[in-house]
Amino acid sequence: MTRQAREQFVATLAMLLTLAVGGAFVGGLSGGLLVPVAAVLVMAYAKGRLVILDFMDLRPSHGVLRSALLAWPAALLSLALVRAVAVALIG
Repeated sequence: MTRQAREQFVATLAMLLTLAVGGAFVGGLSGGLLVPVAAVLVMAYAKGRLVILDFMDLRPSHGVLRSALLAWPAALLSLALVRAVAVALIG
């Protein structure tokens, strides 16, 4: 592993840890409100994107696998947002 690759790895890991701690903090204090839940879902997508692109080494590729792997968490998190909105509307 080159020095530049190690520095990029450490930076990505620090970003993942920051997003994880921030998501846990916001989620813990949200109280079921819709805006903090949406913020946590956006942070979850950002974490998934970092893992897919950096840790699975798909950043330089532009194929179908990369698009499919990025669409998968987007679809799941969209369903989670729809569920949160439904729960907020129903009560």
